[in-house]
Amino acid sequence: MRVFVLKTIPLISLFVLFYGFAYSQKSSSRFIDPREAEEHFDHKNYLAAMRVYKELLKRDPDDADYNYKVALCYLNTNLDKTQAIPYLEKIVKKGKVDTEVWFHLGQAYQYANRFDDAIKAYSTFKEKSSRRDIERAERAIETCYNGKQFVKFPLDVTFENLGKDVNSEYADYHPFATLNESFMVFTSRRKGGKSNSLEMDGLYPSDIYMTTVKEGNWIKATNIGSPVNTSFDEQAVGLSPDGSSMTVYLDHIDSLGNIYISKFLNGKFQKLSKLNSNVNSGFETSGSVSVDGEMILFASERSGGMGGTDLYMAKKLPNGQWAIPQNLGKTINTVYNEDFPHLSEDGKTLYFASQGHSSMGGFDIFKSVYTEETNTWSEPQNLGYPINTTDDNYTISFTENERVAYVAAVRPGGMGDLDIWRIRFNNTEQRMTFVSGRVSSTDSTQNTMEAIITATDVSKKDQLPFTYTPIPSSGKYIMALSPGKYTLTIESTGHTTYTETITILDKGSFQPEIKKDFILIKNK
Repeated sequence: MRVFVLKTIPLISLFVLFYGFAYSQKSSSRFIDPREAEEHFDHKNYLAAMRVYKELLKRDPDDADYNYKVALCYLNTNLDKTQAIPYLEKIVKKGKVDTEVWFHLGQAYQYANRFDDAIKAYSTFKEKSSRRDIERAERAIETCYNGKQFVKFPLDVTFENLGKDVNSEYADYHPFATLNESFMVFTSRRKGGKSNSLEMDGLYPSDIYMTTVKEGNWIKATNIGSPVNTSFDEQAVGLSPDGSSMTVYLDHIDSLGNIYISKFLNGKFQKLSKLNSNVNSGFETSGSVSVDGEMILFASERSGGMGGTDLYMAKKLPNGQWAIPQNLGKTINTVYNEDFPHLSEDGKTLYFASQGHSSMGGFDIFKSVYTEETNTWSEPQNLGYPINTTDDNYTISFTENERVAYVAAVRPGGMGDLDIWRIRFNNTEQRMTFVSGRVSSTDSTQNTMEAIITATDVSKKDQLPFTYTPIPSSGKYIMALSPGKYTLTIESTGHTTYTETITILDKGSFQPEIKKDFILIKNK
């Protein structure tokens, strides 16, 4: 989600100013001026525009322009974009319509994964279009065919919403976690940031937030504050794997289209440092530093590129400055936009977003592997559905060994806008903690210990309990437990049943081994 915000004062409709009206959902009986809706729409305040247009439709439900504008408002928000379908269908059923309506109907069908209907709409658009728009239609149709295949074979993944301590009712996006999941930064346009003044698009300025893991859970996210965040817009667009440096994109009056680095020292992000002119020489949107800190990958629109934003790589010179960058080449870059590059911990697997390649609509996330012997990148591979969708998918942040990852998405069960989600790859090997120790008795004369340990994961519904039997001669036991919250019950004839709750941590605090002894009380 790239947010470019106009920084001028809006011109209020003279008509609305003269009559002293302000739009209110509670006051639908007043005269609604279409110019009020148009003003919101022109300033990209689509939520406010939509409310006014819906009021206008109550008065004139068949007005084609009002129906079209409501549909466009849905398509330009993070609401359910499929809600645009009935408004667009109503227009096209009337017969003669603007050609662009067919393209937007195709988009709405595509967002609903109704690929065949989308192809028909795009084909109608193509028949009525100029040569330039024919190419646009053909690309859209191609992404629909891609989508049909990806949806047939969904990945075996589980999405976990990070909840209200991290997410808000506003847009929360661009999550970047450290490899060990100890902390995460992300961008949010929520209320309560460095500025509580709404911008012309009806949203609050973007700020960078941070959350850390405590006892296996992400704690309440906080604004990272000064000196990084200001009353203008800042976005986190990259994080080094160890979290030592964050890449930041600014949308300030004096800086647009440049990336900066903020070092993380003593638990706080430091003053921004603008990257040198070898990096910031065009229009730069994102970037990330490699594990060893010796290379930066970034997205830039500059002369000599292949179209839109391309991905570049620059190495660090002995003096600490970045060298002249190299374009990653036509295997990675396309005539469309590429963005948000980062290397995995192996230093050779590249993840990035692209509107090209085998996208199923908008930006999708791809991976490519570098081969040093041939100095080549492998053909980019789409990460697949449902990580990628027909909407824009920009960033993915993998943790150690790529067992889990973090993305921003609008999904069922979310909080109303883009949320941060944790993805579990179910076909990867489950990380286990080995709990071991000895079960003994308060009766020191007892030489053997026959007992049964039952472990029930109360954090998972319908999870069957596990049972373990210590070695009778020694009382020693070992059990492998996946992350969760367990009730341990230890039973032994002639002893009081012992019960304890134990938490096996995952995020940030994983322990491969836990030593724990139990002493059972002998019945009198």
